[in-house]
Amino acid sequence: MNIQRERALQGIHNHLVWAGVVFVIIYWFIESAVHSYWFDEGHWLLHVFQPSVHELWMRMIVAVLLIVFSFYGQTIINQRKRAELAIIQREKEAQRILENNPAAIILVDCDSRLITYANNNALNMIGASPEALLGKRCHRFLCPSQKGQCPVLDLGQRVEIAERELRTAQKKTVPVLKSVTEVQYKGKPHLLEAFFDITEQKKMQIAIQQAHAELNQIFQTASVGMRLIDRNFNILKVNQAFSELSGFSSEKAIGRKCYDVFAGNMCHGPACPLKQILDGRKLEDYEVSKTRSDGSVITCDLTATRFEGPDGIIGIVEAFKDISELKRIQNELMSERDRLHRILFHQFEHVGIVNDRYFLEYQNELLKKQTAGKGRCRCYEVFRDRDRPCGDCLLQKALESGKIQRFEFDTAAGRSYQHTYTPFVDNNGQKKAVVSQRDITERKASIATALRAEQLAALGELAAGVAHEINNPINGIINYAQMLVNKTKTDDPLNSISGRIIGEGDRIAAIVASLLSFSRRENEKLSIVSIAELLEESVTLTGAQLRKDGIVLSVNMDDQLLPVSARAQEIEQVFLNIINNSRYALNEKYPQGSELKSLDIDVSMIADNGKSIIRACFTDHGPGIPPHVIEKVINPFFSTKPKGKGTGLGLSISHRIVENHGGRLAIESEEGEYTKVTVDLPVQSGN
Repeated sequence: MNIQRERALQGIHNHLVWAGVVFVIIYWFIESAVHSYWFDEGHWLLHVFQPSVHELWMRMIVAVLLIVFSFYGQTIINQRKRAELAIIQREKEAQRILENNPAAIILVDCDSRLITYANNNALNMIGASPEALLGKRCHRFLCPSQKGQCPVLDLGQRVEIAERELRTAQKKTVPVLKSVTEVQYKGKPHLLEAFFDITEQKKMQIAIQQAHAELNQIFQTASVGMRLIDRNFNILKVNQAFSELSGFSSEKAIGRKCYDVFAGNMCHGPACPLKQILDGRKLEDYEVSKTRSDGSVITCDLTATRFEGPDGIIGIVEAFKDISELKRIQNELMSERDRLHRILFHQFEHVGIVNDRYFLEYQNELLKKQTAGKGRCRCYEVFRDRDRPCGDCLLQKALESGKIQRFEFDTAAGRSYQHTYTPFVDNNGQKKAVVSQRDITERKASIATALRAEQLAALGELAAGVAHEINNPINGIINYAQMLVNKTKTDDPLNSISGRIIGEGDRIAAIVASLLSFSRRENEKLSIVSIAELLEESVTLTGAQLRKDGIVLSVNMDDQLLPVSARAQEIEQVFLNIINNSRYALNEKYPQGSELKSLDIDVSMIADNGKSIIRACFTDHGPGIPPHVIEKVINPFFSTKPKGKGTGLGLSISHRIVENHGGRLAIESEEGEYTKVTVDLPVQSGN
């Protein structure tokens, strides 16, 4: 634009110079014509081309003056033109600035109060066309002031930037941010008024104020104590719940340091929430002890969150909840839980909690050992070794009836258990049951042992009575036979028969004596007994049955056996149980008899770790014991015999008797070949 203007001015300047040159040429010809025709000084052309010196100087002076004056006049004209063009250009630029200004701009004549200019933003904001707006009084649109009460022109106010109201053509009021300044427009003083529509800002401001009021209401009515702390540990704000919790009113708390009001065990240390937040760490909930205004200490749950502004973090908001009562209840529950936990874990029972889907949700230590720590397992898999629920499920009965269910069962391994299902309702409303499994094998064995002892006692009383009844006639028979022996000669057949009668009578007397010895109750004290004599009595009692069954008995006994301290009846019972088991096994393998149908008994003295031990080995060549069963044969009530032929208590009782005497009972077997039972009894020093 400036280049075009300069070019236009340059063109005007060149035209005026050429005009001067033309005037000089015209003056040249006119001067020649005057001298030729007016003064009659010769031909015209002569004066044109050959002027005199005087004429030449006169013409040159006039030409110079004309050209100088043309240059001077052109310069003045060009300067004025430049000024006019500059003014026009500034007006156009000002017009463009006003039109392109983001603000709504209106120019008001200071004298007439009429609107002389409005940009497009102003027209759009007011909602009027230029014809409807220009030339109208300003107070009809710009502000609600009356005539003669203009804040700037009449009242002398200075409006720089302030909130005002703008009236639209539709008689609506629009909040605006207004600035007014005085300018010159078209040579007259005008007020330049600039407006920004702040309707949205006002709405946002109202929304922010409303949100602030709501937040303040929430802050003040919160059920937990809250306080706002700045970066310098100053308390900016507290709510009513905080005042009630801490005992510090808002007047006493605000403005003071946080560690001076409601101080706690985390203050003045690296665990301080404010310090951690300022270090950029993320905070979790804390359990802290706080001191109230009266000096009492309470336990609170502390939640600390960032409080940020436009320029970053301002401080933190702390929320306190009094959990003193909750902690007391939790401690009581924890104590009860620990007590229950210790009870359950230190019982000699398998204890668990089962839900209505048969899953074990809790296991004590004994039960964990049984399940090998398997977390998700069902009760019927663990307790009954089944792959589906029991037909008569006592768990479901307990859950349905709400009553305790109890039953006993025996396993294939020879163990006896008692199960108890105690129903209860969990805190989530689900029905569950506490199941306890008690091993009652030993108890049943003790009961069976007691019953057997009573039976043996009754049998002993009966045997004693029978023995006395037998002894009298046997003694009479032996006496009569002895009389015959005494009255006959040795070569007399009657003497031989009488001797045989005496021998058989003595054998009957020995059997009766052994029966009396076994039936006698000797549980009071240990006594010094001979293993050889006890084994001999046992063989005496079982010898007739062994011979009847065709079993060959071989006894190999060391002559240097030392006596042992024992209960004779119990050791004799062990020997009888082992011999009877061997007899049964041999009869099962060889029902028709065989040369291998034999029982070998070897008794000897051995040394073990510097101690003397009497070892009695009972070896039979019966069917043997399967490997998967040999570990179970000493369990109470476990028996390989058919039902009705064995109680499963013989080896169990024998094992217990031997252990009670400080000895050891061991079983060695090969299925189909042999079974060897070894009884070791210690010889006490001094025997």
